[in-house]
Amino acid sequence: MIKAFGKKAGIFASAMALLLVAFSATAQRADGNINGDAAPGDKVYVANTGTGLKRETVADEEGKYRFRSLPLGTYQVKIVRGEENVLNATVTLRPGGTARPPAPEPAAAGADPAPSPAPSAGN
Repeated sequence: MIKAFGKKAGIFASAMALLLVAFSATAQRADGNINGDAAPGDKVYVANTGTGLKRETVADEEGKYRFRSLPLGTYQVKIVRGEENVLNATVTLRPGGTARPPAPEPAAAGADPAPSPAPSAGN
């Protein structure tokens, strides 16, 4: 019985050691992600303010964008829709974390048509 208990204790200790190693590896990540929402087709730019590292992408058909495995630090996030700058935000990446900038205003569904001219009096 003592041998069985000793074997179980050894397996338990090994499992705990593996969990500790896995947790430590995650906690020591030296990168992070920036994910967010925009309008489909918006251009999204990120720039690390400390290193100057720059990345860009285009929001997918659902308006989602993702920058993965970026070095830690502070980033400027810029979203451009057509020729218009619709968002400037600053986010800070923490080890193994994901920063989410605020979403810009939704894309306009189209301008209201111009009102019809008033009927003229007379003819």
